[in-house]
Amino acid sequence: MKVQRIFKPLLLMKHQETKRAIIGSVGMLFALILFVNLASAMTATINIPGKYSEVSAGENVYFETEVKWPENTGRKDLRIEYSIKDNAGQEIAYLKVLKAIETQASFMDYISIPESTKAGTYRIFLTISDYKELNQEVAASFKISNNSKNLFNLYLPIILAVVGLIAIVVIIELFILIRKKS
Repeated sequence: MKVQRIFKPLLLMKHQETKRAIIGSVGMLFALILFVNLASAMTATINIPGKYSEVSAGENVYFETEVKWPENTGRKDLRIEYSIKDNAGQEIAYLKVLKAIETQASFMDYISIPESTKAGTYRIFLTISDYKELNQEVAASFKISNNSKNLFNLYLPIILAVVGLIAIVVIIELFILIRKKS
């Protein structure tokens, strides 16, 4: 009944174009009101510090997450998912955490890069969601370099130690052999 009273003057109008324009304007106004109410002022950013903008496979990549949600009035649990993907979209590492925030939060986290990861540019995706309609995603890029330099630095002292031990054993054996002959 109320709807008929509201739209009755529109239906009695003589010009079809005017009716359509007014009805379309009312529809757009309702759509705008619905859109404004569903929009969230939450912002999320992910930042990789300069020191970790290039890491080797097998190391950790550290990153800072910042969440600002001014219209949130109380403490809310948010599911935060981090996913590292290559240029083809293949996921190489994943981390899921649960954080409780009020209006804003900032925290550091890290993901271990598998040793089998090839060198190249990768993206870390941050997805924040609650248990309702909130879902936001942002990303940042970083590079993974060849870990051959790290392997060399790791194995060089081990190889030198083994060669040194063999040299000591050979020298001791030579002294023992020389004493037995004398």
